[in-house]
Amino acid sequence: MDRAATSAARRPRDHALPLRPLTLGELLDAAAELVRRRAGVLPATAAVLALAEQAVLVPGRDTVGVVLSAGLPELSSGYWQLLALGAGLEALIIVWLGLLTGRGVAAALTSRVPPKGLRERLRGAEAVAVGGLIAAVPAALGAFLGPLWLLGYPLFGLVGVVVAVERRGAFAALGRAASVAFRGGMRVAAIRVLGYLSWLLLRFAFYLGALAGLEFLPVGPELAEWLLVPVFVIANALAYATLAALDAALLIESRIRLEGLDLWLDRASRRREPTPEMLAAR
Repeated sequence: MDRAATSAARRPRDHALPLRPLTLGELLDAAAELVRRRAGVLPATAAVLALAEQAVLVPGRDTVGVVLSAGLPELSSGYWQLLALGAGLEALIIVWLGLLTGRGVAAALTSRVPPKGLRERLRGAEAVAVGGLIAAVPAALGAFLGPLWLLGYPLFGLVGVVVAVERRGAFAALGRAASVAFRGGMRVAAIRVLGYLSWLLLRFAFYLGALAGLEFLPVGPELAEWLLVPVFVIANALAYATLAALDAALLIESRIRLEGLDLWLDRASRRREPTPEMLAAR
């Protein structure tokens, strides 16, 4: 086997993310492919976290007197606070899922199997847990203050995938996430917001469809409210998994576009098979 064939055999193959600058549509396709390739653990984890989110929000809706099965609620002060809490929880969940999607894309780019042992899986979990809690604060405050959510949501949103891909600590990952999000004309931040709003519309359509279906069921308001919970869990789980995958794709694509990561990986593959450590920012 000649040298060119040997280096080609060492290069990562069959991964969802092309090693070149991508359009918005290609990024969304790559995110969907990443979800498909992690179809076991990622949607299941997203569903568990979405269910935990509802365990927090359902009592909150009862407290402020919001009945979603009766239609769209009025924007009272209590509901606005609940909306901000939900925005913070969503940001937290997406960051936590970024640990899984980041590991998936890193394993694909380096042709390595994702970690299977418990100790390996827990590596970085503490940093993501801390980073996710910090990232949730500007998202929640931004939602409470209105338009500032457009800056609060993408500010630290990539921290989960940064920990997974670049193997940074919590606070170093927070700085790196903010830097990646707002450089290059804020392209990453804008795509994160656009991806979220797209899924927000899809979830709203899901909710309206569920309301229409409840009209044909002989159930009271209390039972109807509980029947909406699995609808929210399913819709949110799909949204959170896809948005976390989009974050992983955005981190790699941004580094390819602005840092030449594709060229560096290609040179590394000619010398030896790339390892996960090679994805750390240089």
